[in-house]
Amino acid sequence: MTDAQQGTLIEIGVGEFELSAPLEVKAGLTLKGAGVGKTIITHTADWKANPKSLPAPMFPFFKHASAFTLLFLSGFVAEAAVWKTSQGQSFEAEFVRMEGTNVIFSMADGRKFLTPLLQLSPESQAVIHRSGGAPIEALRSNFGRPWPREVRPNGNPACKVISEDREKSLYIYESPGYRFQCDARITQDALSNFATLFEATRAYLADLPVSLMSGEVIATRSKVLLFGEKEAYFKSGGMQGSAGCYIPQHRLVLIPMESLGLMKGGTGYSRDVGKEDLVLIHELVHQLTPNAYYSHGALGWFSEGLAEYVAATPYNTGMFRPDIYGNAVKAYVTAYGTDGKSGRSLGTNIKAPPLRDFMLQSYASFSGDSANANYGLSLLLTHYFFHMEGDGKARRITEFLKGLQSGSSGEASLEPLHAGGGFGKLEEEISAAWAKKGINITFGS
Repeated sequence: MTDAQQGTLIEIGVGEFELSAPLEVKAGLTLKGAGVGKTIITHTADWKANPKSLPAPMFPFFKHASAFTLLFLSGFVAEAAVWKTSQGQSFEAEFVRMEGTNVIFSMADGRKFLTPLLQLSPESQAVIHRSGGAPIEALRSNFGRPWPREVRPNGNPACKVISEDREKSLYIYESPGYRFQCDARITQDALSNFATLFEATRAYLADLPVSLMSGEVIATRSKVLLFGEKEAYFKSGGMQGSAGCYIPQHRLVLIPMESLGLMKGGTGYSRDVGKEDLVLIHELVHQLTPNAYYSHGALGWFSEGLAEYVAATPYNTGMFRPDIYGNAVKAYVTAYGTDGKSGRSLGTNIKAPPLRDFMLQSYASFSGDSANANYGLSLLLTHYFFHMEGDGKARRITEFLKGLQSGSSGEASLEPLHAGGGFGKLEEEISAAWAKKGINITFGS
């Protein structure tokens, strides 16, 4: 791989391969295995990764992944399928994304080609739509739409078993929009709960009128990797002390089952009804958020504020009820949530840094020693721009997000949020709005 040129596809055959040092994959290279359970990359017994080299929780350093995680990824590098044209001709390719009303496919040799969606057979078109391949323009048009009041999954969110291999500790399950893989068996009751929650979260994000899914379209099922033991989670890139993480370069969510309220039993992991799903929802939001919304100026306060907003939304048995009045948000930020089990517990008197500095700080700073307070404040800011600013129609945040989609970043990207009035005036507006709800925010501390 040292001498390979950018764009090279490196294929690894069937077998088990031991590493005695981190696997360095240069940018622009693709490493492809023979499939799940066929290509296994592991490490020698005397090599142990150093978790202190890992960066912030949302961006774990993945080169120290466990054999289970690398085996998982080897089956997802490419998911080729057989497609048919409207004339009945068949071809094998990987669906990449939609571009307007055209479909982009990738061949086995890495070449890409484009074809109009309507030139595919009705069956192939249906597969594209089920995979989330709606035209990008149609998704962008949800700017300005009314805020949803209730959101449920579209269609049947049933989850099915793809494979359960006890010998290899490899268990794969699928719902319509998700594929998740575990190193331990999950019982049917937990699977049913996951499928409903996964699909409801996806539907909720699609309905929010801020074009959350208008960046790169996720063509195949979203990937979630679950771990029975926290030690396996840590070995695969999870940070010590974290309850879950998102890996942007693979659009992959890693979560230990303990964080999902699953408890180990004789037949596998089952649901503990006393636990919350906030961690899972939070990470799923990251997975479906467009790359543009992780730009400098949005990374941190908005990327995490958005995930907090969705996770704090009242949810019950497959239905989200958006909290446009901020009651659930207030309970979550100031105390332990409406159920008394989760929340940031910041109290009603919140001291905050200058708004400009807060919005432009690095992610390492955001997720550092003051992470709990930063997450809570980010939720208050996000809710303010969604529902409290101006006439409550999210006008400024809409312009901010449009700017991010157009390539704006840094301090320039924040101009639509203060509308030329400066950060000082915006601080006053935010403080006044939340003061009416009983939360006192003092900026500049």
